[in-house]
Amino acid sequence: MGVFDVPAPLLAWVDNHAAMVLPAWLRLVLWGGIAALVSMVMYRQLSAQERIIRGKNELNQAKQRLNAFDGEFNEAWPLMRDMLGKALRQVMRVGWPAIVASLPLLFLLNWLSNTYGYAFPAAGTPLRIHTVPGQFEAVWVEPPVRNGTDLPRIVVFDEKHLQVAETQVQAPVPVIHKRQWWNALIGNPVGYLPADAPVERIQAGLPRQQHLAFGPPWIRGWEFIFFVSLLAVSLGLKKKLKIA
Repeated sequence: MGVFDVPAPLLAWVDNHAAMVLPAWLRLVLWGGIAALVSMVMYRQLSAQERIIRGKNELNQAKQRLNAFDGEFNEAWPLMRDMLGKALRQVMRVGWPAIVASLPLLFLLNWLSNTYGYAFPAAGTPLRIHTVPGQFEAVWVEPPVRNGTDLPRIVVFDEKHLQVAETQVQAPVPVIHKRQWWNALIGNPVGYLPADAPVERIQAGLPRQQHLAFGPPWIRGWEFIFFVSLLAVSLGLKKKLKIA
């Protein structure tokens, strides 16, 4: 489990209870609204709103002075330095609160991608699996009954059809690889390949979950629904709370 996976059990608990009354697409709308609310409120509390507004006015005035200047180019440098300095200070005032306020969103996105991204294939459905290096053959092995202990497996064979690796697929995650440094931040729910395995990476062609019954494939996934909700609620809160 990585750092960004810590709140996953709590998020799953809330989502499972919401699933009793709400369909998946509506839960994604709700998660988008919650993410917008948390991020916008955090940003408003962390940022110096009055100073940001003053800085914005000062920057606009500096732009106007530069635009109105009608002298030689080298004589405009003081005005340009002044405008760039004010712009940089404004970026700093806005930047660090925005970065901190976006951290809860990163935790949520990590969990959403694992929960709403992919699904196990229907029983008997052919599944394409690629390996790195590519000379190995990987086979999807479906259990007789899928439950908490008897799950699908991916078995990897070499050119002589000797088994060189095997991993149980505990969650519908399409990529299995050896542990990397960044897995300390974002873990892989299905675990990792052994460090001494001849295979570096397994890519399974799992089907993507579709949460809308209409439209092109790119709007049926969780990303479109979530980010539209996030953007709409963020803009509404920005206006309602008068956030600079």
